[in-house]
Amino acid sequence: MPHAPSSLMLVALAALTIPLVHCKDTKPEASPAASSASVGAASTGASAKAAASVVEPGPARPTHSGPRKVFANAPSVVAVAGASDPDGGAPAPAPTVTPASVGLPTVDFGPPGPLVMKGYPAPIGSGMDDPATVFGYSKDGAEVIACGHMGAGYGDGPPKGTELGDRCYFAAATGPTKIVGVDPDKGVVGPAFAEKITALKGGSPTHVAKGMGVLPPAVVTPWAFARDLTVEVSSDNGLRIGGRVGAEDPVFSVTVSVKPPTPDLQYSGSWNGILASPDRSELAFIGHFFCMEWCNEVSIVRLPLGRLASLIYNDTGFRHHQKKDYAGSRDLFLKATWANPSAALPPYNLACAYALTNDAVNAEKALKLAIAVGGPKVKARAPKDPDFKSVATAKWFVDLTK
Repeated sequence: MPHAPSSLMLVALAALTIPLVHCKDTKPEASPAASSASVGAASTGASAKAAASVVEPGPARPTHSGPRKVFANAPSVVAVAGASDPDGGAPAPAPTVTPASVGLPTVDFGPPGPLVMKGYPAPIGSGMDDPATVFGYSKDGAEVIACGHMGAGYGDGPPKGTELGDRCYFAAATGPTKIVGVDPDKGVVGPAFAEKITALKGGSPTHVAKGMGVLPPAVVTPWAFARDLTVEVSSDNGLRIGGRVGAEDPVFSVTVSVKPPTPDLQYSGSWNGILASPDRSELAFIGHFFCMEWCNEVSIVRLPLGRLASLIYNDTGFRHHQKKDYAGSRDLFLKATWANPSAALPPYNLACAYALTNDAVNAEKALKLAIAVGGPKVKARAPKDPDFKSVATAKWFVDLTK
């Protein structure tokens, strides 16, 4: 039986393992992991390099009130509902068993159209904070890089090579947000920092001028789920990423926060920038966290469009399932399955819904897909799930789960 989506957590600078947890969990539980980059439905935009954009400054902001203070890093923590990735580092391999190959009903997502986002852009820059002021994808799309003047206080002035900032945060398609910066005491630009600045310049960077209440640029990209979905972000209770299906209430499947180095430091977050990748296959969410003067962190979360859509469909479907609207949950779980065929949780939930609507034929197909993608943990879970009571003695169910 589907329950509240399970969670994974990503801690910056750590390589950890993602557990596969299914829909019988009674509440979300966070467990350490790195981020996923499984690709779902094909995007509709062609690869193209957009011109670098510049956001005009807002009202003048206060300068720092005193000399630089040093704060320990606050690692990024990303909790993603419905975690289904097989490991904590590599992208999920392309599945050899797919919704089409098992014969699941097809779905109609409607014509491609512009991605609509609620909650962004919103003003950034509130005084003594130092958000990233230039960010973007590297030319090949391999990395997302966000840089700014966040931690230096040079007595002899900033060294050459720090025109775009003295600290850069960056993230590959999978894995944690990492940091490289200029040693503020030595004032020396090292090769690792120079490499990130060069990679950022070589892409299509967005420049956001410092100022209070500056608006970062809006997201402009097509995607395959425009008829059904509105993407929604929030800065309440941490930074949250999700969306809504039609006129339904939103679900927030991804929560981004930081782990303070000491309990007395409290961080607030804002969306520094949200970008579409050059090939329009994913979104990069850049969150800025601030606790006091000289105390800034950045977290980068990369979500393939198919995975984001799948999370929204799946978590909305769970709400219907809780209300025993199994026909409604079935239709949403089916869309979640097609949106991201590399995820194990949606087809498992779909199999539950099919069993509860007395559709044993499609329950078999969905469970076969879930086991093929999710492996032994899915196979072990299914016989214990009361949602499969009506098919538990069927030969196909016994054969799939033995």
